[in-house]
Amino acid sequence: MVMIRMEFKNILEERFATKNFDGKKIDEDKIEQIMEMIRLSPSALNLQPWKIKIIADENLKEKLSPASMGQPQIKSCSHLLVFCANSDLKGNADRLISDLKASGIPEENIQFLESVLNNFLSMFHGEAGIHEAQHNTFIPAITAIYAAKSLGIDSCPMQGFDPAAYSEILELPDNLVPSIIVPLGYAADKPMPKVRFPKEEIFF
Repeated sequence: MVMIRMEFKNILEERFATKNFDGKKIDEDKIEQIMEMIRLSPSALNLQPWKIKIIADENLKEKLSPASMGQPQIKSCSHLLVFCANSDLKGNADRLISDLKASGIPEENIQFLESVLNNFLSMFHGEAGIHEAQHNTFIPAITAIYAAKSLGIDSCPMQGFDPAAYSEILELPDNLVPSIIVPLGYAADKPMPKVRFPKEEIFF
């Protein structure tokens, strides 16, 4: 496995939103490493309310292009990651409790977490559940862009796409809502100067 060598500050400084990729394919070993780093992303109460579709098929990317405003990243990238919010929070909670029991965590700890989860889930029904899942789904998307850059891979987080069209093309179940997409590959363009507001305007 390739060691991650870049300092995190360097990753933040060097990453940019790539608008056009050179078409070179990412090695599967690196994709596996990115997947593992995404898998380790945090979430509220560890519910992990997301599913991520990884698309390398050129024909499928071609179909998704019109639903992505024709932006060149979709067809020129090596892999397209579609981050879907999973509104089935209860299903994930049940799975989490089951996995915790199997891991040998003491019963009293599990009972406490189950009580917290039940209180938490009582606040999120219908649209509220989708929104909560979407808020969490941005976390692994951010992990993906920095994980990729740590391996020398470029990316571009995007919300400029039609979620309904994506759902139809990818034949997604109703509980999965495409929320953000992240194409990965090797940049064919150059970064613009990085402009950020000064810290005096951000921190208070």
